[in-house]
Amino acid sequence: MESKNTIDLNNNFSGLKWLIFNEIFTITHIVLIKTLVSDFSVFQIVFIRAISSSVFILPLFFIFDNKNSLLKSFKTNVIRVLSSFLAISIQFYSISNIQLAQASTISYLRPAVLSLIAYFFLFEKQTISRWVVIAIGFASILFIFSPEKSFIQLVAFIAFLGVCFGASSTIIQKHLSKTFSELHLMVWYSAGISIVSMPFALFFWKNPDRTELIFMFLSGVLASSAQFFFIKAYRLSQASFLAPIQYFHILPIMIIGYILFNETPSIQTILGSMTIIISLVLLLLWEKKGYKNYKN
Repeated sequence: MESKNTIDLNNNFSGLKWLIFNEIFTITHIVLIKTLVSDFSVFQIVFIRAISSSVFILPLFFIFDNKNSLLKSFKTNVIRVLSSFLAISIQFYSISNIQLAQASTISYLRPAVLSLIAYFFLFEKQTISRWVVIAIGFASILFIFSPEKSFIQLVAFIAFLGVCFGASSTIIQKHLSKTFSELHLMVWYSAGISIVSMPFALFFWKNPDRTELIFMFLSGVLASSAQFFFIKAYRLSQASFLAPIQYFHILPIMIIGYILFNETPSIQTILGSMTIIISLVLLLLWEKKGYKNYKN
């Protein structure tokens, strides 16, 4: 009979595979958003993105899922939707006002906040190696983000508030995923954000051309797919295990920012990202070694 530690480690690495798919779709989505935010309001992009996700998800839900479960845990679902709406809106706002690499590095504080919430409220145990990696990641991100003008500092502070909202949403999602399916959670996420963002989007509305509209709808499809992979990953794995690994996409984000948006990363960004990547590799090797030892 397998021990609890063996099962936990096995589930953690199963969840990791889904998280990798989530990262690929998320990065592609970020590129589209970065392209759009210079011409449209954050709320319009959030709204169309959510609507396109709803069009994609709702038919699947009504065909394959339990329709009677939709209104269960209503208050908890509403809190998650509001937290997600604030997190997404703030993230898009930060992307529109500072470099992609800077906005992304601030968002990487989310795993650290998430791990702290998971420890204090979900009572998930932490290994010393995870605490060390989280500390290194947090310190590296602070090192990477060199305060510039006062406006940049203000955007950074607002972005951090978005990180806190996002971490709260993730914890609520993990709680709900024990009872409800991925489709249930995705319907609430997309349809709920559509409703909340609608009045703000209409107030700041600007008519997009065909290409821009396609990009907005495509961002919704990518976001829905990424959300599915994300929910699947956190259903299988401990939040405190996956959280540090989300630092990984800092490197491709920097490369994409440089190639597509002519954003040159600073020396601090390069050194800090290398430190994060190395610490993540060491964490994965340590966890994998522990898994093999338990299995044997």
